Amino acid sequence: MGVSREAEFKNFLHQHSLIDIRYSFVGSKDSHWLLSITKYAGMIKKHDMKSLKNIRIQYCTFILFACFMCNTTVHANEQKEQNFEQTVDSFAYQTQDKQLEQLLQTQQALETRYYLSIGIVLLLVLIFGLLCARKTKGYNHLKKIIELLEKNNQDKSNDDKKSNETYIEIDETIVASILQNLQAFEKERGFLITKITLHQFAKQLKTNTKYLSKVINTYKLKSFRNYINDLRIQHSLQELENNTNYRKYTVKAMAKESGFGTTESFSKAFQKNTGETVSSFLRQF
Repeated sequence: MGVSREAEFKNFLHQHSLIDIRYSFVGSKDSHWLLSITKYAGMIKKHDMKSLKNIRIQYCTFILFACFMCNTTVHANEQKEQNFEQTVDSFAYQTQDKQLEQLLQTQQALETRYYLSIGIVLLLVLIFGLLCARKTKGYNHLKKIIELLEKNNQDKSNDDKKSNETYIEIDETIVASILQNLQAFEKERGFLITKITLHQFAKQLKTNTKYLSKVINTYKLKSFRNYINDLRIQHSLQELENNTNYRKYTVKAMAKESGFGTTESFSKAFQKNTGETVSSFLRQF
């Protein structure tokens, strides 16, 4: 009987040693439980074996409660550690996502600036090219105007040369007077008067319409009407060459400023002298 009690007591002490081992895995926070168990086990060793049974029941109950508390604490610590790791991972992922988003925004901004710069450069090149082309076109057009004016002047010079070689059955004094008056008329731009007629002009020059018409036909090689219209168109071409504001005029305004009574008569005379309509001619500036 004594041997059996002694074996039970040894088994009890073995359980106590297991609790001590369990303590090494729990941590310092649970030490107050296991220290109490160890202290209680030491007190048991001092008692008589007769009271072992009751003490063992109490001790086992205390051990179960202590183990429960230890397991609960360990589980809580593990859960806290797991939550902490999840928090760290979540923060790391959020930081990486934010950095990636910032990098993408920066890259998009750089690409936008790059394409915008290219667009501006291309636009400037296009504008410069258009200006150069327009300038060249305008220069060529002005050159054409100058050529037309030179041609008119050459024709006038030829007319004057022929006038010296031409003989008509009119007194030379009368012819010379009419030619001199025509020269003054052209210089003073009397042709800009809208409602000028052969009769009025002859009266102004103190001659008759027959002599005036004969001199113009012989020395200017054109009718009175064509003579007046050609002078007006030549004036309009000179204004286009030298007056930039004149280029902004409407066709009607140009016709009126040049002495024509209607836009139609101005357009016909202009096309006859230049080979182009007024609108087409102006578009080239």
